[in-house]
Formats: sequence, C-alpha cells, structure tokens
Amino acid sequence: MTVGRVPENADVVIPVATVSGVHARLEKKDGNLVVTDMDSTNGTYVNERKLVPGFPVAVQPGSLLIFGDIHLAMFRVRKTIVDVPAEATKDDQQEAKTVLASAVQETS
Repeated sequence: MTVGRVPENADVVIPVATVSGVHARLEKKDGNLVVTDMDSTNGTYVNERKLVPGFPVAVQPGSLLIFGDIHLAMFRVRKTIVDVPAEATKDDQQEAKTVLASAVQETS
C-alpha cells in the first residue's frame, strides 16, 4: 500500500505539503510492518531515523513513523492487521496479496 499526498497515486493520503505525491510503501513481510521510502523529497523516518530510499525497514509496535515533517505527519504504530478477502479459498489466501492496515495514532 502506498502513502502519499496525491489521492490518485496513493492508497493512504496525507494532505500535507511536505509529503510527496508517492512518499512511501507499507507492506507486511514475515509478520512485520515494513516501510520503504519511495525517494521522497523530505524523507521517511522510523523513530526519527531517516530511511535510505528503496531499502525496506521493519517497524515495530510503539515506533514513530514520520512522513516528511515531524510536526505535520508523525504517527505511532500500535498494531498490524492483515486483511485477506473473506471469499478467498484457503489456497488463494496463501497466495493473496495482503492488504496492510496499520492501526496508528496520530501524534501531532
């Protein structure tokens, strides 16, 4: 799932000027929330550490996830939920692309 400022290009929209059109990607890998900066202008941070664009980083519950500006787009990760369509068969569920929903608490 993508995070960004432009609704046409992002699954999660943060309407803040310091957030890029397509800013970051969130996904679930091996039971963890993983964030990848998509070469954003103002950076993506986990616990105030700037990510290297293109390199995925695991985000643990309790971590701060910042998109662009610490004062405008900072969230605390609470838990990760994987949503698999109910109509999918057991085999489909194994192969289905997971949709990541992260329960976050806005901190700013």
